[in-house]
Amino acid sequence: MKVAVVGATGYLGRSVVENLRSDGCEVISLSRHPEADGAYGALEADVTMPNLGLGPSSMDALRGTDAIISCFGSVSMETNPESTVGLHVHGTEHVFDLAARLGTVERVVHVSSVLALGRAEGELGNRELSRDQSFRNWYEYAKYRSELIARNERRVPVNILRLGTLLGPSRPDIIPLSGGPTALLAHVLRGLPLALVDRGRFPIYASDVAIAARAINMMMKRGEYGITATYFDPELPDLCYVLEQLSRPWGIFPRLVDARVPTWLQRIAARRLGVYEELSEYSRPLMTFGRDILTHLGDLALESRPDYIFETGRVLRDGGVSFETGGLAR
Repeated sequence: MKVAVVGATGYLGRSVVENLRSDGCEVISLSRHPEADGAYGALEADVTMPNLGLGPSSMDALRGTDAIISCFGSVSMETNPESTVGLHVHGTEHVFDLAARLGTVERVVHVSSVLALGRAEGELGNRELSRDQSFRNWYEYAKYRSELIARNERRVPVNILRLGTLLGPSRPDIIPLSGGPTALLAHVLRGLPLALVDRGRFPIYASDVAIAARAINMMMKRGEYGITATYFDPELPDLCYVLEQLSRPWGIFPRLVDARVPTWLQRIAARRLGVYEELSEYSRPLMTFGRDILTHLGDLALESRPDYIFETGRVLRDGGVSFETGGLAR
């Protein structure tokens, strides 16, 4: 099976490529930095450009592509609408345009995020997307818009997989530090108190990046299409536990306190303490999923690898990541 992976040299993309190759697939890696792949079939591509900026020779290399996996884009809570929404919306449109143009693509797997649901209330399942919700930041809105595009695509068959916050060992230089709990590491490792509702004892839907890659492979192979599924660690580690495990390699225990102040006051405190204001929005529980949310993944063994959260911190520490006044430095 010939599979093109868009965003192949990113944190998730690398795991996806590795999983596909170990499964015997012929993989074409598409990214802005193809040299980071270092394997045959790596092509330079830019999702912000029509046709991904691919020239005739690159299009020839894509002839006969059976499936496309779209997993481009990194998590950042500081981004503006032009860069974030433009990247995800136009990028998703361009990926589907390419799939339709190739003519041989039998399946596109669009990687979405649980954050596409924003502040949606009530018990949520895989079918829900538009619930008159508001959004904490432009990243959430961008993921919502891009999933909406994927759901409305009619030229090629599409399956959608929503993922939670990705964690797990990888190359230290590609593990994101700008979004999710890793963005709080600089604050926690400096020994500063972090105010969280109920001291962070609520799930953030952490997802083992290696299992997420397997789930994507499974979604690609499914005989049905038009499916939306969700993957996160079924053990539901809470934010408190995640921060404890991430900071363990440094021998530091997070100072987490119960937040009993309004969100606007938390944002002011976060600014003064050097924490991204946007992350203060995640100091309280996110959405609530129904008990059967993971069933669409079928027989996939969802159990995460032992110590995948701790190993993320260890790789960052051993990779030279240090915490300084202004944040984390590689």
